[in-house]
Amino acid sequence: MNARWQHHHKPCAQRLVTLPVPFMIDAVRNGSTGLHMSRSELPVSSPDSLAYRLLQDSDWAHGGLAEAAPDELRTVLTMILDCPEPLWISWGPDNLFYFNDAFSPWMGNKLVGAMATPVRIVWHDVWDELGGAIADAMAGTHRSFRNLRVFMDRDGTRRETFWTFSYSPIRVADGSVGGILCVVSDQTEFVSERNEHSRQVESISEEARQAHAELVRAREQLRQSQKLEAIGQLTGGVAHDFNNLLQVITGSVDMLRYGEPRDEQQRRHIEAIGAAADRATSLVSHLLSFSRRQTLSPEVFDLGDGVEGLADIIRTLLGSRVALQLDLPDDPLHVLLDKTQLDTALINLAVNARDAIGKNGTVRICVRRVDSMPSVRFAPPLKGAFAAVSVSDDGCGIEEAVLSQVFDPFFTTKGVGEGTGLGLSQVFGFVKQSEGEVDVTSTVGEGSTFVLYLPLTDQEPVSMEGSSLHALQEAKGLNVLVVEDNVDVAAFAVSALRELGCGVQLARNGAEALADLERHHARYDVVFSDVVMPGITGLELARTVRATYPGLHVVLTSGYSELLARETDHGFVVLRKPYTLGGLAEAIKPPLGAGDPAVGLDNEGRVWRTVT
Repeated sequence: MNARWQHHHKPCAQRLVTLPVPFMIDAVRNGSTGLHMSRSELPVSSPDSLAYRLLQDSDWAHGGLAEAAPDELRTVLTMILDCPEPLWISWGPDNLFYFNDAFSPWMGNKLVGAMATPVRIVWHDVWDELGGAIADAMAGTHRSFRNLRVFMDRDGTRRETFWTFSYSPIRVADGSVGGILCVVSDQTEFVSERNEHSRQVESISEEARQAHAELVRAREQLRQSQKLEAIGQLTGGVAHDFNNLLQVITGSVDMLRYGEPRDEQQRRHIEAIGAAADRATSLVSHLLSFSRRQTLSPEVFDLGDGVEGLADIIRTLLGSRVALQLDLPDDPLHVLLDKTQLDTALINLAVNARDAIGKNGTVRICVRRVDSMPSVRFAPPLKGAFAAVSVSDDGCGIEEAVLSQVFDPFFTTKGVGEGTGLGLSQVFGFVKQSEGEVDVTSTVGEGSTFVLYLPLTDQEPVSMEGSSLHALQEAKGLNVLVVEDNVDVAAFAVSALRELGCGVQLARNGAEALADLERHHARYDVVFSDVVMPGITGLELARTVRATYPGLHVVLTSGYSELLARETDHGFVVLRKPYTLGGLAEAIKPPLGAGDPAVGLDNEGRVWRTVT
């Protein structure tokens, strides 16, 4: 042990005491001048630094340690003394302690007399915490500690401190461990600031906590809306391609039904294909409704009459164990909605209610007029005339943990094969696209209530004239310009129109159609155009035709169009894909007062001019 340490300081169990010690520096002699450098001196860049002067005033220079020091120790000492980062080393069996200038401010009252003294004496107050790590490093194992809590003397006061230590063994030429290098950083200030911040957060008032919770909920709602929008864009794009495929399938089935009578086996095959195609069409329709890209066909009708007309179908779906109760208003509530989509939404809600009822129960559908729409999912409340359609059940209810997910596509609590998870997403998409809202409340064990808020209209219902058969007959003799970029869909449309007895000309895009109209617009009665096309869209084409040839009837067709979903007031007839032969004939029929068709029939009832 350092003899002067023993002379000036109490035993190791006591606190280190600071006493002034004179600093001594041996003369440095340059070998090139014939002088020599003493063994205690090192080739450091700053021989006047505090740590180097402490080294020269320690047993390193005065106790013979420098004379016996191996070259590895001299090299490491030179390195740490020149390093700007806090470092210390411990060397030899006695774990003699050496440190650099960057570490000296952290020594506190241990500074004087610590150099070249055993670590267990210098750091006796924390030896229980650090001794094991130092022993492991001397045994050749690297050890590190992050934000280690250590109680130690700081200027005569025992304080809580936090340190990050990294101990690495230093090996000599024969591979054995001669000492350890410790890279140190004092984290006390950082940890204290972090703890103070935590205490400040904990001391926030209850009002601020509620505001923070509200902000978190709003962010979650935004994230949910963004997720639904992204899924909607994906499903809408996929559904567009599916609708083109379904158009060819369902249209071909419809033409086979419309054609010559077939034997029973062929008829069964045709009906099986048609039924499968109808189910696929329904699935795609649900996807489009959720994405709010569904091309709606709104019409004015009395909501009470619509619900009452659907009651028999709902009773059949509910079965004998579940009763249906209707609460309908006496006065008419006129709405401008896609009636087919409304029926689908109510059926989806009724089926969900039936599945939530264990054995016997009741489903209640109530229609009433309200003067405002409440705030739903953080949307502001709206004043105005609305119809509220509620579908309630006394079933098992919905757990609060999943209540916010019920409108997500493909989310279902039913077993495998018992549901697609698209029913409620169709309800959500249809209502939002109809400028309404849907809300849900539920109590586990008591039941659930879904409420659809739908805007009312001042318009009166328009009675539908003519039947599908009459429309098929009226389509005969019309000349139609078909504008379609999809080869398969175009082939079907041309074939279907010719089956109806129409003259047909095909244009592959909007530019080609406008060029043909510029030359032969007088020959056409109808322009029948797809909406989603490269270049000029169907909606742009329709507006150009209406402005240039106002007497020409324009029909648009699409199974998916963000343009039509966004611009609902375009004023054109829209035929939704996949369409039937009867639907096609009804759509292309020119409106009353549009004048006589541009084609005529010969004596045998055939089209006398077919555009090819």
